[in-house]
Amino acid sequence: MHLKPAGLLLALILSAAATPIMLGAASPAAAQQPFDTDQPTLVTADEITYSEELDTVTARGSVELSQGDRILRADRVTYNRRANLVTATGDVTLLEATGEVIFANYVELTGDMKDGFARDMRVLLTDNSRLAGASGTRVGGTRSILRKGVFSPCDLCAEDPGRPPLWQLKAERVVHDETSKDVIYNDATLEFFGVPVAYTPYFRHPDPTVERRSGILAPTYGFSEDLGVNVGVPYYWAIAPDKDATLEPVYFSREGIMLKTDYRQRFGNGMIDFAGSLAYVDNRDAGLETGDKDFEGHIDGTGEFHLSDTWRAGFDVERTSLRTYQERYNIGDPETLTSRAYAERLDGLDFFRVETMAFQGLRSFDVSEETPLIAPFVQYATVGHPGPYGGRVSVDAEALSLTREIGADQHRFSLLAGYELPYIGPIGDVYRLRATLQSDLYYAEDATNQIDPGAVESGFAARFFPQIGLEWGLPFVKQTGNVRQVIEPTVQLVAAPSGSTLIEVSNEDSQALTVDDSNLFLLNRYTGYDRVSGGSRIDYGIKYEAYGRRGSSSFFLGQSYRLQTDNSYLGGSGLEDNASDIVGRIRIAPSPNFTFNYRFRFDAEELSATRNEIGVAGRLGPLSLATNYVLLDDQLGQIGVGSREEVSAAFTLRLTDYWSLAGRTTQSLGEDDGGRDIAASLTYQDECFLIAFDYERDFTEDIGIEPRDAFFIRFYLKHLGGFGTN
Repeated sequence: MHLKPAGLLLALILSAAATPIMLGAASPAAAQQPFDTDQPTLVTADEITYSEELDTVTARGSVELSQGDRILRADRVTYNRRANLVTATGDVTLLEATGEVIFANYVELTGDMKDGFARDMRVLLTDNSRLAGASGTRVGGTRSILRKGVFSPCDLCAEDPGRPPLWQLKAERVVHDETSKDVIYNDATLEFFGVPVAYTPYFRHPDPTVERRSGILAPTYGFSEDLGVNVGVPYYWAIAPDKDATLEPVYFSREGIMLKTDYRQRFGNGMIDFAGSLAYVDNRDAGLETGDKDFEGHIDGTGEFHLSDTWRAGFDVERTSLRTYQERYNIGDPETLTSRAYAERLDGLDFFRVETMAFQGLRSFDVSEETPLIAPFVQYATVGHPGPYGGRVSVDAEALSLTREIGADQHRFSLLAGYELPYIGPIGDVYRLRATLQSDLYYAEDATNQIDPGAVESGFAARFFPQIGLEWGLPFVKQTGNVRQVIEPTVQLVAAPSGSTLIEVSNEDSQALTVDDSNLFLLNRYTGYDRVSGGSRIDYGIKYEAYGRRGSSSFFLGQSYRLQTDNSYLGGSGLEDNASDIVGRIRIAPSPNFTFNYRFRFDAEELSATRNEIGVAGRLGPLSLATNYVLLDDQLGQIGVGSREEVSAAFTLRLTDYWSLAGRTTQSLGEDDGGRDIAASLTYQDECFLIAFDYERDFTEDIGIEPRDAFFIRFYLKHLGGFGTN
């Protein structure tokens, strides 16, 4: 909550308005005299007079006092030197350096600024929030009191400013205690449209100078069929300036109790953040309750430390006691948890990294004993500066040790050296020469043969895999009015030995590959090292682009043809045969309000679709709509990745200036023919208030998790906070 307290604002206006003024002889002209010895004050008025008998200085008519970035305006300002008292009357306005504007009819303050009084005070904050009070007093220099205070961040009705705002907070007494840095409300009432809806005899919160303080945060609550009623009461603990924590006990009426925690700490060169939970809930066996309770939990921690200008180190810790724990208790739904520790160096064009990684699979088919541990994983990469002809040399090296309790162990060292030389010909033809040499040394134990999955291999294996590619393109450019068109045919010749797949080692890092427009012209289309794109080939395609003032369009069509047949590519990649699948993309964006994207892959012989991705996004008046259709063929060799066909849609409809309706859905069109999720939201939001009604249907089924409906309510008052269902 960041409400600017009445007491603090009163102190500002009183202290600024009544800083002692020492003026010389009376003069109808402008005079410049210091408020204090450190900062000069410019005083302008229609008339300035001095009464020797009363020992007072009075400025009348359009009085303006400016000191630094603070300006005070009033109809009349009087300084009584004998009583050491300053008064300002008549449309008193104070413009603060922070942008706030303070208004009052009458201000009075003693010269030492410890005691004062203001009548009919109103404040316009920098975010257009408003604060008003019948009167305000300053006591002892440490307490400011506002009587009959009213606060609201809501805009007033333009047609009838006298109408109450959407909501406002009224209090008989508002106290700002500068010693304890608290703002205290007595007899406070929350009103909506002028109608009281909530009352509290006492309300207290830190003033805006307090960046953080220990205390109870807004509670959370919710209901679900399997968990029952759940209530959480978070507590924020400001341990020290460099560390804090949030503790939230949560009660589930049908399950048990949980403690959620989040500890954060900053250091001079880094930070750590540990979140987690510990729950005492119903025990389950194969998804069925056993009648007993047991402890479950999870941890999610991260840390990062800058050791020098070039060195950095860090870690991530992600573990859970039960595979479905996080999804069941609405903590998240990750598929894999990754824990790592690393150190890395980045110096100019040189990069070095060493790390260890451990994984926990949360999918139904994951087996923990078969999940690998990587320790260590070392990477080095460097790129040379351009040579005399613009060529660059690059070097990438990796060393990896991968072990399992059950299954293949694999240890690898790889070195990839490359050279790239660009050239532009005399007619604008563009050439790019690339050459690489990949050297790999493996030692494998119980590795699955990549050609015969039923065979197991152990021992050393080595590979030297050179590749050279020459790419040629000739862009044609045409300017017609405000439209520029570019047509560019591209051909690439790649020479490489065939039969370069090491059948004696497991495929650990190169399981996912599908040819598309983004990787058609890569020398090695695999992102890892365990497989390579062997054999010589020809890649060819044509690109068309058009650009105008408001929109653009593009088209690409390409294919690859291998000159030899080998075992380089997995089934489902689109590269199994000599002639690859035909790939392409179409993008049409005639205006910023409409975009059409189509990425496709067709079988070269039958011209049947093996991959279709269609996306349409547009905005028409108050309606924004986005739809996507995806068709993917089987990815052979990848566990849990089969064919997929689904359609998704999302929309937002602005019903009025403040009301909006939004929704999304994902529906599977494949064999399961079921939905994946449905969600809808009705929201009201203006400058000071938000309320939303959300609905979500989750079709996930797993051990201990059934498809479920969820309803949420979000409620927020600007500056005062809010709450929502969990």
